[in-house]
Amino acid sequence: MAGVFNALTTAVSGINAQADAFTNLSNNIANSQTVGYKASTTAFADYVSGNMRLNSASQAQSNTVQAVTVQHVDNSGTATKSTNSLAMHVSGAGMFTVSKPSGVSSSASNTTTFQAQQYYTRNGDFYQDKKGYLVNTSGYYLNGYMVDSTGALSNQLSQVNVANIGFKPTTTTTLKMNAEIGKLPAQSTNYTPQSYTSPTTTTYDSSSNPHKIATQWQESSTNPLVWDMSVYDADGTGTIAPNDYQVTFDNSGNLASVVDKSTNQQVGSSTPGSTVSIPISAKYGQNDSQHMNFLLGTIGGKTGTTMVAPNAIPSTTSQAAPLTASGTTLTMGKTLLGTATGSNQSYMTTPMEVNGTQVAAKWTQSSASPPTWTVQAVNPYDSSSSSSVQGATHTVVFNPDGTMKTVDGGDPSAAKTAITASIKGQNYTLDMSGGSLTTSPTLNADTSALTNDSVVSGTYTGPSIQSDGSIMAQFDNGYSQLIGKVSLTNFNNFNGLRAVDGQAYLATSESGTPQTGVVGTNGTGSLAVGYTESSTTDLTGDLSALIVAQEAYTANTKTVTTADQMLQSTIAMKQ
Repeated sequence: MAGVFNALTTAVSGINAQADAFTNLSNNIANSQTVGYKASTTAFADYVSGNMRLNSASQAQSNTVQAVTVQHVDNSGTATKSTNSLAMHVSGAGMFTVSKPSGVSSSASNTTTFQAQQYYTRNGDFYQDKKGYLVNTSGYYLNGYMVDSTGALSNQLSQVNVANIGFKPTTTTTLKMNAEIGKLPAQSTNYTPQSYTSPTTTTYDSSSNPHKIATQWQESSTNPLVWDMSVYDADGTGTIAPNDYQVTFDNSGNLASVVDKSTNQQVGSSTPGSTVSIPISAKYGQNDSQHMNFLLGTIGGKTGTTMVAPNAIPSTTSQAAPLTASGTTLTMGKTLLGTATGSNQSYMTTPMEVNGTQVAAKWTQSSASPPTWTVQAVNPYDSSSSSSVQGATHTVVFNPDGTMKTVDGGDPSAAKTAITASIKGQNYTLDMSGGSLTTSPTLNADTSALTNDSVVSGTYTGPSIQSDGSIMAQFDNGYSQLIGKVSLTNFNNFNGLRAVDGQAYLATSESGTPQTGVVGTNGTGSLAVGYTESSTTDLTGDLSALIVAQEAYTANTKTVTTADQMLQSTIAMKQ
Protein backbone atom coordinates (compact mmCIF):
# COMPACT_ATOMS: atom_id res chain seq x y z
CA MET A 1 0.00 0.00 0.00
CA ALA A 2 2.86 2.39 0.77
CA GLY A 3 3.98 2.19 -2.84
CA VAL A 4 0.55 3.24 -4.10
CA PHE A 5 0.48 6.22 -1.77
CA ASN A 6 4.04 7.15 -2.79
CA ALA A 7 3.03 6.95 -6.43
CA LEU A 8 0.06 9.21 -5.73
CA THR A 9 2.26 11.75 -3.94
CA THR A 10 4.83 11.65 -6.72
CA ALA A 11 2.17 12.19 -9.35
CA VAL A 12 0.80 15.21 -7.47
CA SER A 13 4.31 16.70 -7.28
CA GLY A 14 4.60 16.06 -11.02
CA ILE A 15 1.35 17.92 -11.61
CA ASN A 16 2.63 20.87 -9.54
CA ALA A 17 6.00 20.83 -11.32
CA GLN A 18 4.39 20.86 -14.75
CA ALA A 19 2.06 23.65 -13.58
CA ASP A 20 5.14 25.68 -12.65
CA ALA A 21 6.67 24.95 -16.05
CA PHE A 22 3.39 25.97 -17.65
CA THR A 23 3.50 29.25 -15.67
CA ASN A 24 7.03 30.02 -16.88
CA LEU A 25 6.14 29.20 -20.47
CA SER A 26 2.99 31.30 -20.40
CA ASN A 27 4.95 34.19 -18.86
CA ASN A 28 7.52 33.94 -21.65
CA ILE A 29 4.82 33.89 -24.30
CA ALA A 30 2.92 36.80 -22.71
CA ASN A 31 6.14 38.88 -22.67
CA SER A 32 7.29 37.98 -26.15
CA GLN A 33 6.90 41.65 -27.16
CA THR A 34 8.15 43.19 -23.89
CA VAL A 35 11.29 45.32 -24.32
CA GLY A 36 14.23 43.96 -22.33
CA TYR A 37 12.36 40.90 -21.05
CA LYS A 38 14.54 37.88 -20.21
CA ALA A 39 12.87 34.53 -20.81
CA SER A 40 13.30 31.82 -18.17
CA THR A 41 13.25 28.05 -18.47
CA THR A 42 12.20 25.27 -16.09
CA ALA A 43 14.48 22.54 -14.81
CA PHE A 44 13.27 19.51 -12.87
CA ALA A 45 14.91 17.84 -9.89
CA ASP A 46 13.84 14.60 -8.24
CA TYR A 47 13.89 13.87 -4.50
CA VAL A 48 15.16 10.49 -3.35
CA SER A 49 13.89 8.68 -0.25
CA GLY A 50 14.40 5.25 1.30
CA ASN A 51 16.86 3.49 3.56
CA MET A 52 19.96 4.37 1.63
CA ARG A 53 22.78 2.15 2.78
CA LEU A 54 26.35 2.73 1.75
CA ASN A 55 27.09 0.99 -1.56
CA SER A 56 23.44 -0.12 -1.82
CA ALA A 57 21.83 1.55 -4.81
CA SER A 58 18.74 -0.67 -4.62
CA GLN A 59 17.50 1.11 -1.49
CA ALA A 60 17.18 4.55 -3.22
CA GLN A 61 13.69 5.46 -4.43
CA SER A 62 12.62 8.53 -6.39
CA ASN A 63 9.72 9.94 -4.40
CA THR A 64 8.82 13.44 -5.76
CA VAL A 65 9.85 16.00 -8.37
CA GLN A 66 10.39 19.75 -8.03
CA ALA A 67 10.36 22.44 -10.72
CA VAL A 68 13.19 25.00 -10.60
CA THR A 69 12.94 28.28 -12.52
CA VAL A 70 16.21 29.06 -14.31
CA GLN A 71 16.97 32.70 -15.18
CA HIS A 72 18.82 33.61 -18.36
CA VAL A 73 19.53 37.28 -17.66
CA ASP A 74 22.83 37.02 -19.52
CA ASN A 75 21.03 36.29 -22.80
CA SER A 76 20.81 39.31 -25.11
CA GLY A 77 17.79 40.09 -27.22
CA THR A 78 18.09 41.34 -30.77
CA ALA A 79 18.31 45.07 -31.48
CA THR A 80 15.02 46.40 -32.87
CA LYS A 81 14.75 49.76 -34.63
CA SER A 82 12.68 52.30 -32.69
CA THR A 83 11.07 55.60 -33.62
CA ASN A 84 12.18 56.91 -30.22
CA SER A 85 15.45 58.83 -30.62
CA LEU A 86 16.25 58.36 -26.91
CA ALA A 87 15.86 54.57 -26.99
CA MET A 88 19.04 52.59 -26.32
CA HIS A 89 20.17 49.01 -26.79
CA VAL A 90 23.26 47.75 -24.97
CA SER A 91 25.56 46.04 -27.46
CA GLY A 92 27.52 43.72 -25.21
CA ALA A 93 27.57 43.33 -21.45
CA GLY A 94 26.03 45.73 -19.00
CA MET A 95 22.69 46.93 -17.71
CA PHE A 96 21.23 50.40 -17.32
CA THR A 97 21.40 51.71 -13.76
CA VAL A 98 17.97 53.02 -12.81
CA SER A 99 15.99 54.35 -9.84
CA LYS A 100 12.38 54.35 -8.71
CA PRO A 101 10.69 57.53 -7.48
CA SER A 102 9.60 57.69 -3.86
CA GLY A 103 7.28 60.67 -4.27
CA VAL A 104 7.25 64.45 -4.52
CA SER A 105 9.13 66.46 -1.90
CA SER A 106 6.44 69.17 -1.68
CA SER A 107 3.57 70.51 -3.71
CA ALA A 108 5.30 73.89 -3.84
CA SER A 109 8.60 72.70 -5.31
CA ASN A 110 7.07 69.78 -7.22
CA THR A 111 10.45 68.07 -6.99
CA THR A 112 10.65 64.32 -7.53
CA THR A 113 12.41 62.33 -4.82
CA PHE A 114 13.95 58.91 -5.36
CA GLN A 115 14.58 55.70 -3.47
CA ALA A 116 18.16 54.98 -2.46
CA GLN A 117 17.83 51.43 -3.86
CA GLN A 118 19.52 50.90 -7.21
CA TYR A 119 17.86 48.78 -9.90
CA TYR A 120 19.24 47.37 -13.13
CA THR A 121 17.51 46.74 -16.45
CA ARG A 122 17.99 46.14 -20.16
CA ASN A 123 14.79 48.03 -20.99
CA GLY A 124 16.34 51.03 -22.74
CA ASP A 125 13.11 52.47 -24.13
CA PHE A 126 13.57 55.85 -22.42
CA TYR A 127 11.61 59.02 -23.01
CA GLN A 128 11.71 62.52 -21.51
CA ASP A 129 8.97 63.18 -18.96
CA LYS A 130 7.45 66.59 -18.21
CA LYS A 131 10.12 67.34 -15.60
CA GLY A 132 12.98 66.47 -17.95
CA TYR A 133 13.90 63.08 -16.48
CA LEU A 134 14.64 60.13 -18.77
CA VAL A 135 12.16 57.39 -17.79
CA ASN A 136 11.70 53.99 -19.43
CA THR A 137 8.37 52.41 -20.28
CA SER A 138 8.41 50.47 -16.99
CA GLY A 139 8.68 53.66 -14.95
CA TYR A 140 12.35 53.43 -14.00
CA TYR A 141 14.50 56.60 -14.11
CA LEU A 142 17.86 56.47 -15.88
CA ASN A 143 20.96 57.15 -13.78
CA GLY A 144 24.17 58.67 -15.08
CA TYR A 145 26.97 61.11 -14.43
CA MET A 146 25.98 64.73 -15.01
CA VAL A 147 28.18 67.71 -15.88
CA ASP A 148 28.52 70.34 -13.15
CA SER A 149 28.57 74.12 -13.52
CA THR A 150 32.29 74.09 -14.38
CA GLY A 151 31.82 71.60 -17.21
CA ALA A 152 33.42 68.72 -15.28
CA LEU A 153 31.78 65.29 -15.24
CA SER A 154 30.61 64.32 -11.75
CA ASN A 155 31.75 61.00 -10.28
CA GLN A 156 28.47 60.61 -8.38
CA LEU A 157 25.45 58.85 -9.87
CA SER A 158 22.28 60.88 -10.20
CA GLN A 159 19.04 60.76 -12.14
CA VAL A 160 19.53 62.09 -15.67
CA ASN A 161 17.60 65.32 -16.21
CA VAL A 162 17.70 67.13 -19.54
CA ALA A 163 15.34 70.05 -18.87
CA ASN A 164 16.18 73.75 -19.16
CA ILE A 165 19.72 73.36 -20.45
CA GLY A 166 21.46 76.68 -21.06
CA PHE A 167 24.01 77.23 -23.79
CA LYS A 168 27.59 77.58 -22.57
CA PRO A 169 29.75 79.93 -24.65
CA THR A 170 32.23 78.08 -26.80
CA THR A 171 35.96 78.28 -26.14
CA THR A 172 37.65 81.20 -27.87
CA THR A 173 40.24 80.15 -30.42
CA THR A 174 40.54 83.23 -32.65
CA LEU A 175 40.69 86.99 -32.07
CA LYS A 176 40.21 89.40 -34.95
CA MET A 177 41.20 93.06 -35.23
CA ASN A 178 39.26 95.49 -37.43
CA ALA A 179 40.34 98.94 -36.32
CA GLU A 180 41.83 102.20 -37.55
CA ILE A 181 44.41 102.73 -34.85
CA GLY A 182 45.57 106.22 -35.85
CA LYS A 183 46.33 108.76 -38.57
CA LEU A 184 49.16 108.78 -41.06
CA PRO A 185 51.32 111.81 -40.20
CA ALA A 186 51.48 114.79 -42.53
CA GLN A 187 55.25 114.83 -41.90
CA SER A 188 57.46 111.85 -41.25
CA THR A 189 59.92 113.69 -39.01
CA ASN A 190 57.84 116.17 -37.06
CA TYR A 191 54.92 114.40 -35.37
CA THR A 192 53.57 113.48 -31.97
CA PRO A 193 53.54 109.70 -31.38
CA GLN A 194 50.02 108.34 -31.11
CA SER A 195 48.65 105.59 -28.87
CA TYR A 196 45.60 103.39 -29.17
CA THR A 197 43.88 100.95 -26.83
CA SER A 198 41.27 98.70 -28.35
CA PRO A 199 37.93 98.09 -26.68
CA THR A 200 37.87 94.83 -24.77
CA THR A 201 36.44 91.64 -26.20
CA THR A 202 34.97 88.97 -23.94
CA THR A 203 36.65 85.62 -24.50
CA TYR A 204 35.72 82.27 -22.95
CA ASP A 205 37.93 79.52 -21.59
CA SER A 206 37.32 75.77 -21.82
CA SER A 207 34.94 75.97 -18.84
CA SER A 208 32.94 78.77 -20.51
CA ASN A 209 34.16 81.32 -17.97
CA PRO A 210 34.31 84.87 -19.39
CA HIS A 211 37.49 86.97 -19.57
CA LYS A 212 38.31 90.32 -21.13
CA ILE A 213 41.17 90.86 -23.54
CA ALA A 214 42.36 94.09 -25.17
CA THR A 215 45.28 95.37 -27.24
CA GLN A 216 47.51 98.37 -26.72
CA TRP A 217 49.37 100.22 -29.49
CA GLN A 218 52.15 102.78 -29.25
CA GLU A 219 53.55 104.60 -32.27
CA SER A 220 57.33 104.77 -32.63
CA SER A 221 58.94 108.14 -31.93
CA THR A 222 61.34 107.67 -34.86
CA ASN A 223 59.13 106.18 -37.59
CA PRO A 224 55.40 107.05 -37.77
CA LEU A 225 54.65 103.87 -39.74
CA VAL A 226 55.96 101.57 -36.99
CA TRP A 227 53.96 100.67 -33.89
CA ASP A 228 54.55 98.48 -30.85
CA MET A 229 51.56 96.23 -30.12
CA SER A 230 50.74 93.81 -27.31
CA VAL A 231 47.69 91.90 -26.10
CA TYR A 232 46.81 91.98 -22.40
CA ASP A 233 44.28 90.61 -19.94
CA ALA A 234 41.85 93.47 -19.37
CA ASP A 235 40.02 92.33 -16.24
CA GLY A 236 42.67 90.62 -14.15
CA THR A 237 41.01 87.18 -14.15
CA GLY A 238 44.01 85.53 -15.77
CA THR A 239 47.38 86.14 -17.32
CA ILE A 240 48.35 86.70 -20.95
CA ALA A 241 51.87 85.48 -21.71
CA PRO A 242 54.21 88.42 -22.39
CA ASN A 243 54.02 89.43 -26.02
CA ASP A 244 55.45 92.40 -27.91
CA TYR A 245 55.19 92.87 -31.66
CA GLN A 246 56.47 95.51 -34.06
CA VAL A 247 53.80 96.28 -36.65
CA THR A 248 54.78 98.25 -39.75
CA PHE A 249 52.33 99.94 -42.13
CA ASP A 250 52.94 101.11 -45.70
CA ASN A 251 52.47 104.69 -46.91
CA SER A 252 48.79 103.96 -47.62
CA GLY A 253 48.17 102.85 -44.03
CA ASN A 254 47.91 99.15 -44.85
CA LEU A 255 49.74 96.34 -43.03
CA ALA A 256 53.25 95.76 -44.38
CA SER A 257 54.92 93.40 -41.88
CA VAL A 258 54.84 92.11 -38.30
CA VAL A 259 57.93 91.17 -36.29
CA ASP A 260 58.06 89.36 -32.93
CA LYS A 261 60.35 91.61 -30.91
CA SER A 262 61.32 88.82 -28.51
CA THR A 263 62.88 86.78 -31.34
CA ASN A 264 63.30 89.47 -34.00
CA GLN A 265 61.59 87.05 -36.40
CA GLN A 266 58.95 88.04 -38.93
CA VAL A 267 55.48 86.67 -38.24
CA GLY A 268 53.92 85.05 -41.28
CA SER A 269 54.55 86.26 -44.80
CA SER A 270 54.99 89.77 -46.18
CA THR A 271 53.40 88.73 -49.47
CA PRO A 272 50.42 90.98 -50.32
CA GLY A 273 47.14 89.27 -49.48
CA SER A 274 48.57 86.91 -46.86
CA THR A 275 46.91 86.86 -43.44
CA VAL A 276 48.90 87.84 -40.37
CA SER A 277 48.17 85.60 -37.38
CA ILE A 278 49.83 86.07 -33.99
CA PRO A 279 49.80 83.28 -31.36
CA ILE A 280 48.45 84.35 -27.96
CA SER A 281 48.62 82.22 -24.80
CA ALA A 282 46.55 82.79 -21.69
CA LYS A 283 46.37 81.04 -18.34
CA TYR A 284 43.25 80.96 -16.18
CA GLY A 285 43.33 79.25 -12.82
CA GLN A 286 45.91 76.62 -11.98
CA ASN A 287 45.78 74.38 -15.02
CA ASP A 288 43.59 75.97 -17.68
CA SER A 289 45.87 77.17 -20.47
CA GLN A 290 44.28 78.63 -23.57
CA HIS A 291 45.89 79.21 -26.95
CA MET A 292 44.38 81.66 -29.43
CA ASN A 293 45.25 83.04 -32.84
CA PHE A 294 45.08 86.81 -33.21
CA LEU A 295 44.30 87.89 -36.78
CA LEU A 296 45.63 91.40 -37.43
CA GLY A 297 44.54 91.55 -41.06
CA THR A 298 46.08 90.95 -44.47
CA ILE A 299 49.31 92.36 -45.87
CA GLY A 300 48.43 95.26 -48.15
CA GLY A 301 44.73 94.85 -47.32
CA LYS A 302 42.37 97.71 -46.58
CA THR A 303 40.54 95.79 -43.85
CA GLY A 304 41.73 94.54 -40.50
CA THR A 305 44.25 96.82 -38.78
CA THR A 306 44.96 100.02 -40.71
CA MET A 307 45.89 103.69 -40.44
CA VAL A 308 43.85 106.49 -42.02
CA ALA A 309 44.85 109.55 -44.01
CA PRO A 310 46.09 112.64 -42.12
CA ASN A 311 42.84 114.54 -42.67
CA ALA A 312 40.53 111.57 -41.90
CA ILE A 313 38.93 110.62 -38.60
CA PRO A 314 39.55 107.04 -37.39
CA SER A 315 36.34 105.04 -37.07
CA THR A 316 37.57 103.52 -33.81
CA THR A 317 38.75 105.48 -30.81
CA SER A 318 40.99 104.52 -27.94
CA GLN A 319 38.90 102.97 -25.17
CA ALA A 320 41.24 103.19 -22.21
CA ALA A 321 44.23 105.24 -21.24
CA PRO A 322 47.41 104.27 -19.43
CA LEU A 323 48.32 105.67 -16.09
CA THR A 324 50.33 108.86 -16.33
CA ALA A 325 53.53 109.04 -14.32
CA SER A 326 54.86 112.05 -12.46
CA GLY A 327 57.76 111.10 -10.25
CA THR A 328 56.50 108.29 -8.04
CA THR A 329 52.82 109.11 -8.55
CA LEU A 330 50.76 107.21 -11.12
CA THR A 331 47.48 108.90 -12.00
CA MET A 332 44.38 107.49 -13.67
CA GLY A 333 42.48 110.23 -15.49
CA LYS A 334 38.72 110.59 -15.50
CA THR A 335 37.47 107.10 -16.25
CA LEU A 336 34.06 105.45 -16.32
CA LEU A 337 34.72 102.07 -14.77
CA GLY A 338 31.22 100.65 -15.32
CA THR A 339 27.58 101.25 -14.50
CA ALA A 340 26.13 102.16 -11.10
CA THR A 341 23.48 99.44 -11.40
CA GLY A 342 25.59 96.64 -12.89
CA SER A 343 27.14 93.56 -11.29
CA ASN A 344 30.24 91.41 -11.81
CA GLN A 345 31.99 94.23 -13.66
CA SER A 346 35.71 94.83 -14.08
CA TYR A 347 38.07 97.35 -15.62
CA MET A 348 41.80 97.63 -16.19
CA THR A 349 43.81 100.58 -17.38
CA THR A 350 46.07 100.15 -20.38
CA PRO A 351 49.39 98.70 -19.18
CA MET A 352 52.31 101.11 -19.10
CA GLU A 353 55.99 100.62 -18.41
CA VAL A 354 57.08 101.88 -15.00
CA ASN A 355 60.54 101.27 -13.60
CA GLY A 356 61.17 98.68 -16.30
CA THR A 357 57.99 96.63 -15.81
CA GLN A 358 54.38 96.73 -16.97
CA VAL A 359 51.87 98.24 -14.54
CA ALA A 360 48.08 98.69 -14.64
CA ALA A 361 45.31 99.53 -12.21
CA LYS A 362 42.90 96.62 -11.84
CA TRP A 363 39.31 97.36 -10.77
CA THR A 364 36.93 94.54 -9.81
CA GLN A 365 33.34 94.88 -8.60
CA SER A 366 32.73 92.91 -5.40
CA SER A 367 29.15 93.96 -4.60
CA ALA A 368 26.20 95.48 -6.45
CA SER A 369 24.44 97.14 -3.51
CA PRO A 370 25.94 99.47 -2.65
CA PRO A 371 28.23 99.54 -5.72
CA THR A 372 31.52 98.30 -4.26
CA TRP A 373 34.78 97.78 -6.13
CA THR A 374 38.33 96.82 -5.24
CA VAL A 375 41.40 98.36 -6.86
CA GLN A 376 45.06 97.42 -6.84
CA ALA A 377 48.19 97.83 -8.95
CA VAL A 378 49.17 94.73 -10.93
CA ASN A 379 51.44 93.50 -13.67
CA PRO A 380 48.84 92.21 -16.18
CA TYR A 381 51.40 89.81 -17.62
CA ASP A 382 52.42 88.26 -14.29
CA SER A 383 49.87 87.29 -11.64
CA SER A 384 52.29 85.21 -9.57
CA SER A 385 53.06 85.96 -5.94
CA SER A 386 56.62 86.85 -6.98
CA SER A 387 55.48 89.52 -9.44
CA SER A 388 57.60 92.67 -9.55
CA VAL A 389 54.41 94.67 -8.91
CA GLN A 390 53.03 94.26 -5.40
CA GLY A 391 50.02 96.26 -4.30
CA ALA A 392 47.48 95.93 -1.52
CA THR A 393 43.79 95.64 -2.39
CA HIS A 394 41.72 98.71 -1.53
CA THR A 395 37.92 98.94 -1.31
CA VAL A 396 36.01 101.77 -2.96
CA VAL A 397 32.26 102.29 -2.41
CA PHE A 398 30.32 104.47 -4.87
CA ASN A 399 27.20 106.59 -4.42
CA PRO A 400 24.08 105.89 -6.53
CA ASP A 401 25.10 108.83 -8.76
CA GLY A 402 28.42 107.11 -9.54
CA THR A 403 30.71 109.31 -7.47
CA MET A 404 33.07 107.91 -4.85
CA LYS A 405 31.57 107.59 -1.38
CA THR A 406 34.34 105.96 0.65
CA VAL A 407 37.84 104.57 0.20
CA ASP A 408 38.74 101.80 2.65
CA GLY A 409 35.80 102.94 4.77
CA GLY A 410 37.04 106.52 5.03
CA ASP A 411 36.96 109.80 3.15
CA PRO A 412 36.92 109.46 -0.66
CA SER A 413 39.78 111.96 -0.93
CA ALA A 414 42.04 109.10 0.16
CA ALA A 415 41.81 107.87 -3.44
CA LYS A 416 44.55 110.39 -4.22
CA THR A 417 47.14 109.16 -1.75
CA ALA A 418 46.11 105.99 0.13
CA ILE A 419 46.55 103.52 -2.73
CA THR A 420 50.17 102.45 -3.03
CA ALA A 421 52.27 99.79 -4.73
CA SER A 422 55.79 98.49 -4.78
CA ILE A 423 57.21 98.31 -8.31
CA LYS A 424 60.54 96.50 -8.41
CA GLY A 425 61.10 97.47 -4.80
CA GLN A 426 60.30 101.16 -5.28
CA ASN A 427 57.19 102.63 -3.66
CA TYR A 428 54.63 104.42 -5.82
CA THR A 429 51.36 106.19 -5.09
CA LEU A 430 48.34 105.56 -7.33
CA ASP A 431 45.91 108.44 -7.72
CA MET A 432 42.59 106.71 -8.50
CA SER A 433 40.36 109.71 -7.79
CA GLY A 434 39.36 109.92 -11.46
CA GLY A 435 37.30 106.72 -11.28
CA SER A 436 33.50 106.91 -11.39
CA LEU A 437 30.43 104.98 -12.53
CA THR A 438 27.82 105.97 -15.08
CA THR A 439 24.12 106.05 -14.20
CA SER A 440 23.28 104.87 -17.71
CA PRO A 441 22.21 101.21 -17.91
CA THR A 442 25.13 100.37 -20.20
CA LEU A 443 28.52 101.71 -21.19
CA ASN A 444 28.86 102.88 -24.76
CA ALA A 445 31.56 100.70 -26.25
CA ASP A 446 32.84 99.78 -29.68
CA THR A 447 32.07 96.10 -30.21
CA SER A 448 33.51 95.75 -33.70
CA ALA A 449 37.18 96.76 -33.40
CA LEU A 450 38.22 93.58 -31.54
CA THR A 451 36.11 90.45 -31.89
CA ASN A 452 36.45 86.71 -31.37
CA ASP A 453 34.94 83.46 -32.59
CA SER A 454 33.13 82.37 -29.43
CA VAL A 455 29.45 81.56 -29.85
CA VAL A 456 27.70 82.92 -26.78
CA SER A 457 24.01 82.13 -27.23
CA GLY A 458 21.76 79.37 -28.47
CA THR A 459 18.25 78.04 -27.89
CA TYR A 460 17.99 74.53 -26.46
CA THR A 461 16.10 72.21 -28.81
CA GLY A 462 16.43 68.88 -26.99
CA PRO A 463 18.76 66.06 -25.96
CA SER A 464 20.51 63.39 -27.98
CA ILE A 465 22.57 60.36 -26.97
CA GLN A 466 25.73 59.00 -28.59
CA SER A 467 27.02 55.43 -28.76
CA ASP A 468 29.58 56.09 -26.01
CA GLY A 469 26.80 57.18 -23.67
CA SER A 470 27.40 60.91 -24.01
CA ILE A 471 24.19 62.86 -23.42
CA MET A 472 24.32 65.96 -25.60
CA ALA A 473 22.23 69.13 -25.50
CA GLN A 474 21.31 70.26 -29.02
CA PHE A 475 20.95 73.97 -29.83
CA ASP A 476 19.45 75.87 -32.73
CA ASN A 477 22.85 77.35 -33.61
CA GLY A 478 24.09 73.94 -34.70
CA TYR A 479 26.20 73.29 -31.61
CA SER A 480 25.86 70.41 -29.18
CA GLN A 481 27.29 70.34 -25.66
CA LEU A 482 27.89 67.52 -23.18
CA ILE A 483 25.47 67.49 -20.24
CA GLY A 484 26.10 63.99 -18.89
CA LYS A 485 26.95 60.35 -19.56
CA VAL A 486 24.85 57.21 -19.30
CA SER A 487 25.98 54.69 -16.68
CA LEU A 488 26.14 50.93 -17.25
CA THR A 489 26.63 48.24 -14.61
CA ASN A 490 28.34 44.89 -15.03
CA PHE A 491 28.04 41.79 -12.82
CA ASN A 492 30.13 38.67 -12.43
CA ASN A 493 26.95 36.57 -12.51
CA PHE A 494 23.94 38.16 -14.21
CA ASN A 495 21.86 35.04 -13.54
CA GLY A 496 22.28 35.60 -9.82
CA LEU A 497 20.24 38.83 -9.95
CA ARG A 498 16.80 38.93 -8.34
CA ALA A 499 13.98 39.81 -10.72
CA VAL A 500 11.44 42.47 -9.77
CA ASP A 501 8.57 44.09 -11.63
CA GLY A 502 9.18 45.97 -14.85
CA GLN A 503 12.04 43.95 -16.38
CA ALA A 504 14.30 45.16 -13.57
CA TYR A 505 16.66 43.37 -11.22
CA LEU A 506 18.29 43.76 -7.82
CA ALA A 507 21.86 42.82 -6.95
CA THR A 508 22.35 39.81 -4.65
CA SER A 509 25.29 38.01 -3.10
CA GLU A 510 25.05 35.50 -5.96
CA SER A 511 25.27 38.19 -8.65
CA GLY A 512 28.31 39.81 -7.09
CA THR A 513 29.03 43.47 -6.42
CA PRO A 514 27.70 45.91 -9.04
CA GLN A 515 30.48 47.38 -11.18
CA THR A 516 29.10 50.73 -12.31
CA GLY A 517 30.74 53.29 -14.59
CA VAL A 518 30.37 55.12 -17.87
CA VAL A 519 29.66 53.19 -21.07
CA GLY A 520 32.63 51.09 -22.15
CA THR A 521 34.19 50.69 -18.71
CA ASN A 522 34.16 47.65 -16.38
CA GLY A 523 33.74 45.36 -19.38
CA THR A 524 30.49 46.95 -20.56
CA GLY A 525 29.62 47.36 -24.21
CA SER A 526 28.46 50.32 -26.28
CA LEU A 527 25.02 51.74 -27.06
CA ALA A 528 22.96 51.38 -30.22
CA VAL A 529 20.90 54.57 -30.05
CA GLY A 530 17.45 54.49 -31.61
CA TYR A 531 17.14 50.76 -30.94
CA THR A 532 15.57 48.69 -28.16
CA GLU A 533 16.33 45.16 -27.00
CA SER A 534 13.71 42.60 -27.97
CA SER A 535 12.41 39.95 -25.59
CA THR A 536 14.50 36.79 -25.52
CA THR A 537 11.35 34.64 -25.71
CA ASP A 538 11.61 31.90 -28.35
CA LEU A 539 7.96 31.54 -29.36
CA THR A 540 8.51 28.45 -31.48
CA GLY A 541 10.45 26.65 -28.78
CA ASP A 542 8.10 27.71 -25.98
CA LEU A 543 4.98 26.67 -27.87
CA SER A 544 6.56 23.27 -28.48
CA ALA A 545 7.55 23.03 -24.82
CA LEU A 546 3.99 23.98 -23.90
CA ILE A 547 2.68 20.91 -25.70
CA VAL A 548 5.23 18.72 -23.92
CA ALA A 549 4.28 20.22 -20.55
CA GLN A 550 0.63 19.61 -21.29
CA GLU A 551 1.30 15.96 -22.14
CA ALA A 552 3.40 15.51 -19.00
CA TYR A 553 0.69 17.15 -16.91
CA THR A 554 -1.92 14.82 -18.44
CA ALA A 555 0.29 11.80 -17.82
CA ASN A 556 0.65 12.73 -14.16
CA THR A 557 -3.10 13.08 -13.83
CA LYS A 558 -3.39 9.58 -15.35
CA THR A 559 -1.07 8.31 -12.62
CA VAL A 560 -3.35 9.86 -9.99
CA THR A 561 -6.38 8.24 -11.62
CA THR A 562 -4.67 4.85 -11.77
CA ALA A 563 -3.52 5.08 -8.13
CA ASP A 564 -7.06 5.96 -7.12
CA GLN A 565 -8.40 2.93 -8.98
CA MET A 566 -5.84 0.71 -7.26
CA LEU A 567 -6.86 2.06 -3.86
CA GLN A 568 -10.52 1.48 -4.69
CA SER A 569 -9.71 -2.09 -5.68
CA THR A 570 -7.88 -2.62 -2.40
CA ILE A 571 -10.84 -1.30 -0.41
CA ALA A 572 -13.19 -3.54 -2.40
CA MET A 573 -11.25 -6.63 -1.23
CA LYS A 574 -12.87 -6.30 2.23
CA GLN A 575 -16.40 -6.29 0.86
